[in-house]
Amino acid sequence: MTATHVEGTTRDTLAIPAFRRIYFASFVSNAGRWMQTVAVGVLGWELTGSNTFLGQLIFAQLIPMAFLSLLGGSLADSMDRRMLLVITQVWQMTFTVVLALLLLDDAINTNLLLLIVFITGLGQGIYAPVFNSILPTLVGKENLTAAVSLNSVQVNGARVIGPAIGGYLVARFGFSEVLFLNAASYLAVIGAVLVTSFPEPIASTRAFRERILGGFIAASRSAQVGRPLLLMTAFAMLCLPFIGQLPAIAEQQLGIDARSTTYGYFYAVFGVGALVGAAIVGTVLLRVEKVLISRATLVLFGASLAWLATVRSIDAAYPAIFFVALFYFALPTTLNTMWQQHVDDSIRGRISALWVLSFGGTVPVANLIAGPVVERAGLTPVMLFGSLAAIALATVFRVPPGPVISDTILTR
Repeated sequence: MTATHVEGTTRDTLAIPAFRRIYFASFVSNAGRWMQTVAVGVLGWELTGSNTFLGQLIFAQLIPMAFLSLLGGSLADSMDRRMLLVITQVWQMTFTVVLALLLLDDAINTNLLLLIVFITGLGQGIYAPVFNSILPTLVGKENLTAAVSLNSVQVNGARVIGPAIGGYLVARFGFSEVLFLNAASYLAVIGAVLVTSFPEPIASTRAFRERILGGFIAASRSAQVGRPLLLMTAFAMLCLPFIGQLPAIAEQQLGIDARSTTYGYFYAVFGVGALVGAAIVGTVLLRVEKVLISRATLVLFGASLAWLATVRSIDAAYPAIFFVALFYFALPTTLNTMWQQHVDDSIRGRISALWVLSFGGTVPVANLIAGPVVERAGLTPVMLFGSLAAIALATVFRVPPGPVISDTILTR
């Protein structure tokens, strides 16, 4: 980004009808998805009481992103994005209904739960890189930082509302009701996508290697793109195994029932912190150097996670989880903006695939490993390790300046 470039504000970005339409529809759908995430986590804990199974659930939910995100990114750069978004939303809605019906019939078991969560995640594996690549095409370069921040705000605003509603509905009614509501929420995105025009893909590369592996090639040849992706990958692997253990943290460390409304509030406070963290990057910190923000948030996240690891009451846990989430989500919002500013639309989908892979492909592996470790060593040592790892990453993270890249970098 040049020195003469004036960044648009969140107000400028929300004034664009296409962006606004997709933005609010995504908020509704994400709220439903977070309702289901909380419900499925509590269901898994009730079925097994196992930290290992909680890790397996996160693995089943997110691992499809690891092996489908590259395909999704390639398709985003070469196919009708509207069709891709609609098909993947219908896919997820269908299998959400299937799981809800099985719960109504009391026909669920652990293996079937893992299978359906995995199948549902296949749709998200394609959807996520496509969706992440289209937002900048709706707003223009001048509104990019605000658009990325706003998107993180709506995701994390949904994280506030979804768990609170989901926790209440699970306690008041049951699991299937939450899933049926989530299934209905997919209709919001489907409707918004069908009435929105998206720019045609402009990628010029056609070789299979460049379509599928182009993101890796581009990232390896441009540090201004590759290093933010590498940091996100390391952060997700080393610092985020606690995500899949939240029901266990609630019951084992804080003494609250994971099926209670108190747990819903705890999860909602996590969402409020995430919302604040994402929002400040695009508002208060809009013109602050992104590398500085990244390093500071890593240190502060490490301190907050150490705090959460040591608390033993819900009253003390509320502020701790708030600050953990604030600094956690300020980081990916910042890193996402950093690489988005350095790519054009011809290769954005394939880099978006790596961005999805850096989280969606790493967190499930980290949680799969962390589950048995937690059962042997306990929650506190695993969380303290994540704290120290975040601070260590802050000391080594550097991003050199560089130009905006296109898919011509693949043939260099």
